[in-house]
Amino acid sequence: MKAIGIDIGTTSICLVLYDQESGRIRESVSAPNHFLEGGFRQDADRIVSVVKEKLDWILEQNIGIGVIGVSAQMHGILYVDREGRAVSPYYTWKEACGRELFEGMEAAEWLSEKSGYLMYPGYGTVTHFVLDKRGEIPAEAVGMVNIGDYLVMRLCGIAETGTDCSIAASVGGFDLSAGDFDFGALKAAGVDTRFYPQIAAAHEAAGFYRGIPVMPAVGDNQASFYAAAGEGGDVVSINVGTGSQVSVMAAELEPIQLGEIRPFTRQNYLYVQASVNGGKVYEKLAAFFEETVELFTGVKIDAYDKLAALELAAEETTLVVAPGLYGTRGENGCFGSVQNLTEENFHPSDLVKAYVTGMARELHQLYLAFPPKLREGRRRIAASGNGIRKNRLLAQEVERLFGMPVTFGVWKEEAAAGAAMLAVKGYYAGTI
Repeated sequence: MKAIGIDIGTTSICLVLYDQESGRIRESVSAPNHFLEGGFRQDADRIVSVVKEKLDWILEQNIGIGVIGVSAQMHGILYVDREGRAVSPYYTWKEACGRELFEGMEAAEWLSEKSGYLMYPGYGTVTHFVLDKRGEIPAEAVGMVNIGDYLVMRLCGIAETGTDCSIAASVGGFDLSAGDFDFGALKAAGVDTRFYPQIAAAHEAAGFYRGIPVMPAVGDNQASFYAAAGEGGDVVSINVGTGSQVSVMAAELEPIQLGEIRPFTRQNYLYVQASVNGGKVYEKLAAFFEETVELFTGVKIDAYDKLAALELAAEETTLVVAPGLYGTRGENGCFGSVQNLTEENFHPSDLVKAYVTGMARELHQLYLAFPPKLREGRRRIAASGNGIRKNRLLAQEVERLFGMPVTFGVWKEEAAAGAAMLAVKGYYAGTI
């Protein structure tokens, strides 16, 4: 069995050809993803066009492909018309309109209080609520979907599709025990629920692309976890992409005060602590040094290789950096800091070492936010995402702080690989 996995990430789009018999990736192609000018929104039809071009190339080179799976960045929404065509940009998980004040509170906080469901800026329900209050929902809109759902619709040529629980739960206002949106709570909070999608039936293809079944899109967190760790109960999954996530799997559904509980496979759930800080903050560190060099010398450099050398050469430092450039979920106005700056540690190598250690420290703090019961029996870390795979010091610091070995999967594109693997299991085995 061969399967194609497609991942629509925030900064890149990736397709892989997965060979179930060997358990290996036979092809991998990717393309950058882009924000539209002036915000954190993306062109949904451009994304579909890029995917189709790459997908057709793989299909022309290979035969015997049995199923297509899709994973996608979660939380975001776009609006579609009656023909299933996009009538808005894709509002990503980084969309900030949920920070607008509504009756003296941030809209996300207000909705959380009124609905009883914890939501953050960037959640589809929050974005939808604010756009509705602004009068900015397109007149032609009849529904809202995730970018992964939209890709499935366009590949299959259908006007609507069900959304998988793994994505639906990320929108906000989803009742895990019922497996559906809590429309009563949402309506009571003033949310217009006419636009919400139906939940996809388990193990059923949404349609076909060139005769190949296409499964409903799944969340990239779930797909990455499955590729990196399967259904291992002793695993802590750490993914560092644009943002970062720390996840553990459990069969029990128990409420937690911080973080999210996301549907995973059959009776299993992923408990997730997420941060808006991830690989993007390391990019900003590289950009800082590049800007500094150009400012003083007029020379443009690529700082990544030198940063890697500084990381590994740096000794322990007393400098403390919290690189929270993009803030902290649930803590308004809480950003990064530099502490204990002294004459002895005022050096670039100390800054780099402390900065990366700060990234690892945030991941460890996210893990400690899980109740002790959920941390019991965890023995290893399955790491994924280029933000940690390409940063050796970050991996070392994570290993040191967690006191567990860090391992990486045999492939680099975990979300796309996981989408393919879940598609095979779900469509042919009916076990997902």
